[in-house]
Amino acid sequence: MRKGIRGFALFIIILLIVVFIVPNVFNSREEKAFSNEARLEQARESYQLHRLGDSITTSISDFYDRSKFAETFLGIHYRKMWHTPISLPVLDLAKFEGGLTYQKLGGGQQTTSADVNSKSGLAYTIRSVNKDQSKALPPIMQYSLARPMFRDQASALNPFGAIITAQLENALGLLHTSPKMYFVPYDSTWHNDFLIHLSGRAVIIEEEPGDEWINKPTFETAYKIVDTDEMIAAWQQSSINIDKQNYLKCRLFDMLVSDWDRHSGQWAWAFIKTKTGNMAKPIPMDRDMAFYKFDDGILNHLALAINHKFQSYNPEYDDVSGLMKNSKELDLKILSSVSQDDFLYQARQIKEQLTPTIISKAFSVYPEEIYAEYGQKHIEIFNQRLKNIEVLAESFYQLLNSDD
Repeated sequence: MRKGIRGFALFIIILLIVVFIVPNVFNSREEKAFSNEARLEQARESYQLHRLGDSITTSISDFYDRSKFAETFLGIHYRKMWHTPISLPVLDLAKFEGGLTYQKLGGGQQTTSADVNSKSGLAYTIRSVNKDQSKALPPIMQYSLARPMFRDQASALNPFGAIITAQLENALGLLHTSPKMYFVPYDSTWHNDFLIHLSGRAVIIEEEPGDEWINKPTFETAYKIVDTDEMIAAWQQSSINIDKQNYLKCRLFDMLVSDWDRHSGQWAWAFIKTKTGNMAKPIPMDRDMAFYKFDDGILNHLALAINHKFQSYNPEYDDVSGLMKNSKELDLKILSSVSQDDFLYQARQIKEQLTPTIISKAFSVYPEEIYAEYGQKHIEIFNQRLKNIEVLAESFYQLLNSDD
Protein backbone atom coordinates (compact mmCIF):
# COMPACT_ATOMS: atom_id res chain seq x y z
CA MET A 1 0.00 0.00 0.00
CA ARG A 2 2.74 2.44 1.05
CA LYS A 3 4.76 1.47 -1.99
CA GLY A 4 1.79 2.31 -4.21
CA ILE A 5 1.33 5.68 -2.50
CA ARG A 6 5.02 6.50 -2.90
CA GLY A 7 4.85 5.51 -6.56
CA PHE A 8 1.83 7.73 -7.13
CA ALA A 9 3.49 10.64 -5.30
CA LEU A 10 6.62 10.22 -7.44
CA PHE A 11 4.46 10.23 -10.59
CA ILE A 12 2.76 13.48 -9.49
CA ILE A 13 6.14 15.10 -8.76
CA ILE A 14 7.52 14.10 -12.17
CA LEU A 15 4.33 15.32 -13.85
CA LEU A 16 4.57 18.71 -12.10
CA ILE A 17 8.22 19.01 -13.13
CA VAL A 18 7.39 18.23 -16.76
CA VAL A 19 4.34 20.51 -16.85
CA PHE A 20 5.53 23.48 -14.77
CA ILE A 21 9.33 23.37 -14.40
CA VAL A 22 10.71 22.19 -17.75
CA PRO A 23 8.84 24.80 -19.89
CA ASN A 24 10.22 27.61 -17.73
CA VAL A 25 13.83 26.39 -17.73
CA PHE A 26 14.33 25.12 -21.27
CA ASN A 27 12.60 28.00 -23.00
CA SER A 28 15.32 29.94 -24.84
CA ARG A 29 13.46 29.44 -28.13
CA GLU A 30 10.31 30.97 -26.67
CA GLU A 31 12.24 33.84 -25.14
CA LYS A 32 13.78 34.71 -28.47
CA ALA A 33 10.39 34.68 -30.20
CA PHE A 34 8.21 36.40 -27.59
CA SER A 35 10.46 38.52 -25.37
CA ASN A 36 10.07 42.25 -25.99
CA GLU A 37 13.51 42.88 -24.50
CA ALA A 38 15.30 40.39 -26.77
CA ARG A 39 13.50 41.63 -29.88
CA LEU A 40 14.10 45.30 -29.04
CA GLU A 41 17.82 44.69 -28.51
CA GLN A 42 18.10 42.90 -31.85
CA ALA A 43 16.19 45.70 -33.56
CA ARG A 44 18.47 48.31 -32.00
CA GLU A 45 21.56 46.45 -33.18
CA SER A 46 20.47 45.20 -36.61
CA TYR A 47 17.45 47.14 -37.86
CA GLN A 48 18.23 50.83 -37.51
CA LEU A 49 15.96 52.69 -39.92
CA HIS A 50 18.74 54.86 -41.36
CA ARG A 51 20.80 51.77 -42.22
CA LEU A 52 18.03 49.91 -44.05
CA GLY A 53 16.75 50.37 -47.56
CA ASP A 54 13.13 50.40 -48.60
CA SER A 55 12.76 46.64 -48.03
CA ILE A 56 14.25 43.84 -45.96
CA THR A 57 14.40 40.05 -46.38
CA THR A 58 13.20 38.32 -43.24
CA SER A 59 10.85 35.61 -42.01
CA ILE A 60 7.72 36.50 -40.07
CA SER A 61 8.68 34.10 -37.26
CA ASP A 62 11.09 31.18 -36.93
CA PHE A 63 9.33 29.90 -33.81
CA TYR A 64 7.03 27.63 -35.81
CA ASP A 65 9.80 25.76 -37.63
CA ARG A 66 9.45 22.35 -35.97
CA SER A 67 10.71 18.81 -36.32
CA LYS A 68 8.65 16.14 -38.06
CA PHE A 69 8.04 14.55 -34.66
CA ALA A 70 6.54 17.79 -33.30
CA GLU A 71 4.46 18.25 -36.44
CA THR A 72 2.90 14.83 -35.92
CA PHE A 73 1.44 15.98 -32.60
CA LEU A 74 0.99 19.72 -33.19
CA GLY A 75 0.18 19.78 -36.90
CA ILE A 76 1.97 21.06 -40.00
CA HIS A 77 -0.36 24.04 -40.38
CA TYR A 78 1.29 26.98 -42.20
CA ARG A 79 4.72 26.55 -40.60
CA LYS A 80 6.62 26.97 -43.85
CA MET A 81 4.71 30.16 -44.60
CA TRP A 82 5.78 31.65 -41.27
CA HIS A 83 9.48 30.82 -41.40
CA THR A 84 10.23 31.25 -45.13
CA PRO A 85 12.31 34.42 -45.72
CA ILE A 86 10.38 36.99 -47.75
CA SER A 87 10.90 40.59 -48.83
CA LEU A 88 8.90 43.12 -46.79
CA PRO A 89 8.74 46.90 -47.20
CA VAL A 90 10.27 48.80 -44.30
CA LEU A 91 7.81 51.03 -42.45
CA ASP A 92 8.93 54.64 -42.03
CA LEU A 93 6.44 56.41 -39.80
CA ALA A 94 7.54 59.78 -41.12
CA LYS A 95 6.60 58.88 -44.71
CA PHE A 96 3.47 56.72 -44.50
CA GLU A 97 0.41 58.83 -45.45
CA GLY A 98 2.36 62.03 -44.84
CA GLY A 99 3.56 60.89 -41.44
CA LEU A 100 2.05 58.80 -38.63
CA THR A 101 1.76 59.99 -35.03
CA TYR A 102 1.64 57.42 -32.23
CA GLN A 103 -1.46 57.63 -30.04
CA LYS A 104 -1.53 54.60 -27.75
CA LEU A 105 -1.09 50.86 -27.49
CA GLY A 106 -4.11 48.79 -28.41
CA GLY A 107 -4.86 45.26 -29.47
CA GLY A 108 -6.82 42.35 -28.15
CA GLN A 109 -5.80 39.63 -25.77
CA GLN A 110 -3.34 37.96 -28.13
CA THR A 111 -2.26 40.70 -30.54
CA THR A 112 0.06 43.64 -29.93
CA SER A 113 -0.96 46.82 -31.73
CA ALA A 114 -0.60 50.58 -31.75
CA ASP A 115 -3.12 53.23 -32.71
CA VAL A 116 -1.65 55.92 -34.95
CA ASN A 117 -3.00 58.94 -36.83
CA SER A 118 -1.93 60.21 -40.24
CA LYS A 119 -0.98 63.82 -40.88
CA SER A 120 -4.54 64.49 -42.04
CA GLY A 121 -5.97 62.93 -38.88
CA LEU A 122 -7.05 59.55 -40.27
CA ALA A 123 -6.85 56.65 -37.82
CA TYR A 124 -4.83 53.52 -38.53
CA THR A 125 -3.88 50.45 -36.53
CA ILE A 126 -0.45 48.82 -36.67
CA ARG A 127 -0.68 45.28 -35.29
CA SER A 128 1.75 42.43 -34.98
CA VAL A 129 1.30 39.63 -37.50
CA ASN A 130 2.44 37.08 -34.94
CA LYS A 131 0.11 36.33 -32.03
CA ASP A 132 0.74 35.14 -28.50
CA GLN A 133 -2.12 32.69 -28.07
CA SER A 134 -0.91 31.68 -24.60
CA LYS A 135 -2.50 34.89 -23.27
CA ALA A 136 -5.87 33.20 -23.68
CA LEU A 137 -4.89 30.74 -20.93
CA PRO A 138 -5.77 31.19 -17.23
CA PRO A 139 -2.84 32.89 -15.41
CA ILE A 140 -1.48 29.76 -13.71
CA MET A 141 -1.51 27.84 -17.00
CA GLN A 142 0.66 30.51 -18.62
CA TYR A 143 3.53 29.05 -16.60
CA SER A 144 2.85 25.50 -17.73
CA LEU A 145 3.52 23.27 -20.74
CA ALA A 146 0.25 24.62 -22.18
CA ARG A 147 1.99 27.95 -22.85
CA PRO A 148 4.42 26.82 -25.60
CA MET A 149 1.73 24.52 -27.03
CA PHE A 150 -0.81 27.35 -27.29
CA ARG A 151 1.81 29.69 -28.71
CA ASP A 152 2.64 27.11 -31.35
CA GLN A 153 -0.95 26.99 -32.59
CA ALA A 154 -0.64 30.47 -34.11
CA SER A 155 0.99 28.54 -36.97
CA ALA A 156 -2.55 27.52 -37.99
CA LEU A 157 -3.14 31.15 -39.02
CA ASN A 158 -2.43 32.34 -42.55
CA PRO A 159 -0.43 35.56 -42.00
CA PHE A 160 -1.50 36.87 -45.43
CA GLY A 161 -5.18 36.02 -45.00
CA ALA A 162 -6.39 39.56 -44.31
CA ILE A 163 -4.57 40.92 -47.36
CA ILE A 164 -6.08 38.31 -49.69
CA THR A 165 -9.62 38.73 -48.34
CA ALA A 166 -9.47 42.50 -48.92
CA GLN A 167 -8.87 41.86 -52.62
CA LEU A 168 -11.86 39.54 -52.82
CA GLU A 169 -14.13 41.80 -50.73
CA ASN A 170 -13.38 44.65 -53.09
CA ALA A 171 -14.55 42.56 -56.06
CA LEU A 172 -17.76 41.72 -54.17
CA GLY A 173 -18.56 45.34 -53.42
CA LEU A 174 -18.23 44.84 -49.66
CA LEU A 175 -16.89 47.53 -47.36
CA HIS A 176 -13.49 46.56 -45.98
CA THR A 177 -10.16 47.81 -44.71
CA SER A 178 -7.06 47.57 -46.91
CA PRO A 179 -4.34 45.87 -44.84
CA LYS A 180 -0.69 45.96 -45.91
CA MET A 181 2.26 44.10 -44.40
CA TYR A 182 5.45 45.91 -43.36
CA PHE A 183 8.55 45.38 -41.26
CA VAL A 184 9.02 47.79 -38.34
CA PRO A 185 12.64 48.93 -37.91
CA TYR A 186 14.20 50.86 -35.00
CA ASP A 187 14.32 54.63 -34.82
CA SER A 188 15.25 56.28 -31.53
CA THR A 189 13.00 59.26 -32.30
CA TRP A 190 9.86 57.09 -32.14
CA HIS A 191 7.77 56.67 -29.00
CA ASN A 192 9.35 54.23 -26.56
CA ASP A 193 6.18 52.16 -26.06
CA PHE A 194 5.88 51.74 -29.82
CA LEU A 195 9.50 50.57 -30.08
CA ILE A 196 9.23 48.13 -27.17
CA HIS A 197 6.16 46.38 -28.54
CA LEU A 198 6.54 46.59 -32.32
CA SER A 199 10.13 47.26 -33.37
CA GLY A 200 11.65 44.26 -35.16
CA ARG A 201 8.26 42.77 -36.04
CA ALA A 202 6.33 42.05 -39.20
CA VAL A 203 3.10 44.04 -38.88
CA ILE A 204 -0.18 44.73 -40.63
CA ILE A 205 -1.21 48.37 -41.02
CA GLU A 206 -4.81 49.17 -41.92
CA GLU A 207 -7.53 51.73 -41.45
CA GLU A 208 -9.28 51.82 -38.06
CA PRO A 209 -12.94 52.51 -38.89
CA GLY A 210 -14.29 55.27 -36.66
CA ASP A 211 -15.12 58.97 -36.47
CA GLU A 212 -11.92 59.92 -38.31
CA TRP A 213 -13.24 58.21 -41.45
CA ILE A 214 -16.65 59.91 -41.56
CA ASN A 215 -17.55 61.34 -44.98
CA LYS A 216 -14.57 59.60 -46.58
CA PRO A 217 -15.01 57.48 -49.76
CA THR A 218 -13.06 54.63 -48.12
CA PHE A 219 -16.24 53.67 -46.23
CA GLU A 220 -18.85 54.97 -48.70
CA THR A 221 -18.91 58.50 -47.20
CA ALA A 222 -20.62 57.22 -44.05
CA TYR A 223 -21.96 59.93 -41.76
CA LYS A 224 -21.22 57.75 -38.72
CA ILE A 225 -19.18 54.61 -38.00
CA VAL A 226 -19.97 52.61 -34.85
CA ASP A 227 -19.44 49.22 -33.21
CA THR A 228 -22.03 46.44 -33.19
CA ASP A 229 -23.61 47.30 -29.82
CA GLU A 230 -24.25 50.90 -30.86
CA MET A 231 -25.61 49.77 -34.23
CA ILE A 232 -28.03 47.29 -32.62
CA ALA A 233 -29.24 49.97 -30.20
CA ALA A 234 -29.92 52.38 -33.09
CA TRP A 235 -31.68 49.63 -35.02
CA GLN A 236 -33.91 48.73 -32.08
CA GLN A 237 -34.82 52.41 -31.74
CA SER A 238 -35.80 52.40 -35.45
CA SER A 239 -33.34 55.20 -36.24
CA ILE A 240 -31.43 52.96 -38.67
CA ASN A 241 -32.11 49.99 -40.93
CA ILE A 242 -29.60 47.18 -41.41
CA ASP A 243 -28.50 46.23 -44.90
CA LYS A 244 -29.33 42.58 -44.24
CA GLN A 245 -28.51 41.45 -47.76
CA ASN A 246 -25.05 42.97 -47.49
CA TYR A 247 -24.50 41.33 -44.11
CA LEU A 248 -25.65 37.98 -45.53
CA LYS A 249 -23.20 38.34 -48.39
CA CYS A 250 -20.45 39.08 -45.88
CA ARG A 251 -21.33 36.00 -43.85
CA LEU A 252 -21.32 33.69 -46.86
CA PHE A 253 -17.95 35.12 -47.82
CA ASP A 254 -16.70 34.53 -44.25
CA MET A 255 -17.53 30.86 -44.66
CA LEU A 256 -16.06 30.72 -48.15
CA VAL A 257 -12.65 31.69 -46.73
CA SER A 258 -13.22 29.61 -43.56
CA ASP A 259 -13.14 32.64 -41.24
CA TRP A 260 -14.90 31.08 -38.26
CA ASP A 261 -14.29 33.87 -35.72
CA ARG A 262 -16.95 36.43 -36.65
CA HIS A 263 -18.44 37.45 -33.29
CA SER A 264 -20.01 40.88 -32.81
CA GLY A 265 -16.69 42.50 -31.89
CA GLN A 266 -15.32 41.71 -35.36
CA TRP A 267 -17.49 44.28 -37.12
CA ALA A 268 -17.80 48.02 -37.52
CA TRP A 269 -20.91 49.57 -39.08
CA ALA A 270 -21.09 52.45 -41.54
CA PHE A 271 -24.25 54.57 -41.29
CA ILE A 272 -25.10 55.71 -44.83
CA LYS A 273 -27.88 57.95 -46.11
CA THR A 274 -29.92 56.31 -48.89
CA LYS A 275 -33.10 57.20 -50.77
CA THR A 276 -35.07 54.81 -48.59
CA GLY A 277 -33.61 56.01 -45.27
CA ASN A 278 -30.51 55.62 -43.15
CA MET A 279 -28.79 52.27 -43.60
CA ALA A 280 -26.15 50.42 -41.56
CA LYS A 281 -23.63 48.58 -43.72
CA PRO A 282 -21.20 46.08 -42.18
CA ILE A 283 -17.43 46.55 -42.24
CA PRO A 284 -15.81 43.16 -41.47
CA MET A 285 -12.55 43.50 -39.53
CA ASP A 286 -9.89 41.28 -37.95
CA ARG A 287 -9.47 38.68 -40.69
CA ASP A 288 -6.84 36.74 -38.73
CA MET A 289 -8.71 33.44 -39.07
CA ALA A 290 -9.25 33.55 -42.84
CA PHE A 291 -7.86 30.43 -44.59
CA TYR A 292 -7.32 28.76 -41.20
CA LYS A 293 -5.57 25.36 -41.19
CA PHE A 294 -6.00 23.41 -37.97
CA ASP A 295 -7.12 19.86 -38.77
CA ASP A 296 -3.74 18.15 -38.78
CA GLY A 297 -1.81 16.82 -35.80
CA ILE A 298 -2.94 14.40 -33.11
CA LEU A 299 -3.64 17.05 -30.47
CA ASN A 300 -5.65 19.17 -32.87
CA HIS A 301 -7.96 16.30 -33.73
CA LEU A 302 -8.63 15.95 -30.01
CA ALA A 303 -9.33 19.70 -29.77
CA LEU A 304 -11.80 19.49 -32.68
CA ALA A 305 -13.63 16.67 -30.94
CA ILE A 306 -14.17 19.04 -28.00
CA ASN A 307 -14.80 22.27 -29.93
CA HIS A 308 -15.79 22.12 -33.61
CA LYS A 309 -15.49 25.84 -34.32
CA PHE A 310 -11.86 25.59 -35.49
CA GLN A 311 -12.82 24.97 -39.11
CA SER A 312 -10.06 24.56 -41.71
CA TYR A 313 -9.66 25.83 -45.24
CA ASN A 314 -10.29 22.58 -47.12
CA PRO A 315 -11.97 21.86 -50.48
CA GLU A 316 -15.14 20.76 -48.67
CA TYR A 317 -17.05 22.60 -45.93
CA ASP A 318 -16.36 20.20 -43.09
CA ASP A 319 -18.85 21.53 -40.51
CA VAL A 320 -21.01 24.56 -41.33
CA SER A 321 -22.30 24.70 -37.74
CA GLY A 322 -18.68 25.20 -36.61
CA LEU A 323 -18.36 28.18 -38.94
CA MET A 324 -21.48 29.64 -37.28
CA LYS A 325 -20.62 28.99 -33.65
CA ASN A 326 -19.04 32.34 -32.75
CA SER A 327 -21.45 34.39 -34.85
CA LYS A 328 -24.81 32.68 -34.36
CA GLU A 329 -26.18 35.20 -31.87
CA LEU A 330 -25.60 38.13 -34.25
CA ASP A 331 -26.71 36.10 -37.26
CA LEU A 332 -30.04 35.31 -35.58
CA LYS A 333 -30.65 38.97 -34.79
CA ILE A 334 -30.01 40.15 -38.33
CA LEU A 335 -30.92 37.25 -40.61
CA SER A 336 -33.93 35.64 -38.93
CA SER A 337 -36.35 37.31 -41.37
CA VAL A 338 -34.25 36.68 -44.50
CA SER A 339 -35.59 33.99 -46.85
CA GLN A 340 -33.82 30.90 -48.16
CA ASP A 341 -34.17 32.35 -51.66
CA ASP A 342 -32.14 35.37 -50.51
CA PHE A 343 -29.45 33.07 -49.11
CA LEU A 344 -29.22 31.30 -52.46
CA TYR A 345 -29.33 34.56 -54.42
CA GLN A 346 -26.37 36.03 -52.51
CA ALA A 347 -24.47 32.76 -52.97
CA ARG A 348 -24.98 32.97 -56.72
CA GLN A 349 -23.91 36.63 -56.70
CA ILE A 350 -20.63 35.70 -55.03
CA LYS A 351 -20.07 32.87 -57.52
CA GLU A 352 -20.66 35.18 -60.48
CA GLN A 353 -18.60 38.09 -59.18
CA LEU A 354 -15.51 36.11 -58.16
CA THR A 355 -14.20 35.30 -61.62
CA PRO A 356 -11.06 33.19 -62.22
CA THR A 357 -9.11 36.39 -63.02
CA ILE A 358 -10.14 38.05 -59.75
CA ILE A 359 -9.34 34.93 -57.72
CA SER A 360 -5.93 34.55 -59.35
CA LYS A 361 -5.14 38.22 -58.74
CA ALA A 362 -6.17 37.99 -55.09
CA PHE A 363 -3.86 35.07 -54.31
CA SER A 364 -1.03 36.69 -56.25
CA VAL A 365 -0.48 38.98 -53.24
CA TYR A 366 1.47 36.09 -51.73
CA PRO A 367 5.20 36.82 -51.90
CA GLU A 368 6.84 34.83 -54.69
CA GLU A 369 8.41 32.33 -52.27
CA ILE A 370 5.06 31.72 -50.57
CA TYR A 371 3.07 31.52 -53.80
CA ALA A 372 5.36 28.78 -55.08
CA GLU A 373 4.35 26.59 -52.13
CA TYR A 374 0.74 27.60 -51.51
CA GLY A 375 -0.62 29.76 -54.34
CA GLN A 376 -2.06 27.23 -56.76
CA LYS A 377 -3.15 24.90 -53.97
CA HIS A 378 -5.15 27.65 -52.32
CA ILE A 379 -6.71 28.73 -55.61
CA GLU A 380 -7.85 25.16 -56.25
CA ILE A 381 -9.34 24.89 -52.76
CA PHE A 382 -11.07 28.25 -53.20
CA ASN A 383 -12.58 27.23 -56.52
CA GLN A 384 -13.96 24.03 -55.03
CA ARG A 385 -15.48 25.88 -52.09
CA LEU A 386 -16.92 28.51 -54.46
CA LYS A 387 -18.43 25.77 -56.61
CA ASN A 388 -20.37 24.48 -53.59
CA ILE A 389 -21.37 27.85 -52.13
CA GLU A 390 -25.07 27.37 -52.89
CA VAL A 391 -25.05 24.13 -50.90
CA LEU A 392 -23.29 26.05 -48.13
CA ALA A 393 -25.95 28.79 -48.24
CA GLU A 394 -28.75 26.24 -47.94
CA SER A 395 -27.06 24.55 -44.96
CA PHE A 396 -26.44 27.94 -43.33
CA TYR A 397 -30.12 28.88 -43.72
CA GLN A 398 -31.39 25.57 -42.37
CA LEU A 399 -29.05 25.54 -39.37
CA LEU A 400 -29.92 29.15 -38.54
CA ASN A 401 -33.65 28.39 -38.67
CA SER A 402 -33.56 25.06 -36.85
CA ASP A 403 -34.91 24.64 -33.34
CA ASP A 404 -31.49 23.72 -31.88
